Amino acid sequence: MNNTHERIVIPAHTPKPLPYHLRTELTSALLSESLIPIIQSALSDGSRDAGWMDSVRERAKQLIRSGDATTWQEAMDKLPKEARGVTDNQPTVLGELRRGQSDNEIRTTPDPTVNKSVNIKFPEHVMKQGIQVVRNALENIVEIENPDARR
Repeated sequence: MNNTHERIVIPAHTPKPLPYHLRTELTSALLSESLIPIIQSALSDGSRDAGWMDSVRERAKQLIRSGDATTWQEAMDKLPKEARGVTDNQPTVLGELRRGQSDNEIRTTPDPTVNKSVNIKFPEHVMKQGIQVVRNALENIVEIENPDARR
């Protein structure tokens, strides 16, 4: 770490999501300390090693072959919803429109039968590793202000 940035002090009771100025300051510090490529590499390597990238590619091919997608981009656009178990234009689980429910809510009803052939959900262990890498990176540039320490 180059330590070109002063540590960013964040109050312990900062609202969530972080205010824009703090997000900008954090992003700037992560970039200047070359920590973003480390985070990207950890997630990329972990997902590749877990076979996730191959699974996503295989599922996209299945969507095209089945006619559920006509282009690679259309297939790639469907995958995030599918990973969450959601399909387009799908009736609710009970097959009826519930009072007060919009068309968008109908179209994003979870479908437990989606994605049974290829698991494209991002691997939890890779996510946990990525979170640890982010945490380690942030520890280098952030200090959480403890209001009790001033007393």
